Amino acid sequence: MTVIYFTDGALIEDLHVRKSLLRIPDIIQCLRENQKEFLNCDLFIAMMDQKVFSQLNYHQKLRLKFLLQQALFQRWARQGVEPDLIIRRQDYMDFAQLTSTFVKLSTIETMQVVTIGPGFDELEAFLRLNLKLKSCPLYDMISQDPNLGWFWEDVKNGIQLHS
Repeated sequence: MTVIYFTDGALIEDLHVRKSLLRIPDIIQCLRENQKEFLNCDLFIAMMDQKVFSQLNYHQKLRLKFLLQQALFQRWARQGVEPDLIIRRQDYMDFAQLTSTFVKLSTIETMQVVTIGPGFDELEAFLRLNLKLKSCPLYDMISQDPNLGWFWEDVKNGIQLHS
């Protein structure tokens, strides 16, 4: 069973991550196609400048995260794998509800969770430590993409340094 899990997109708040996302052609196309939604803001500058990104209001940031995640998901979907289930972190009131869903899913013998983040969130630690799932590997979509993995490992290491 393949489960697509959309994180809350918190890593998109990180300037280093946003700059790195601009290496992905699908992200550039997404920004071009949706620029008109963001009045008085250049999305490319917002991706490259923390001050400009900070000036986006809550709804604009949420929309930008959604658009970026959709672009990543569409890239993943072009691989021809059809997900069995899509779970979005934003659809759950709190983390306990989300973990309850994954506790139920953990009974499935062969399950693969592909995160559309970028990166992971607290769910990774829960699955690995609390449920001790060995039959439920988590994959970060960007890390698993052979055309993107070459730079993403450095980005993940850089996140720890910049956070």
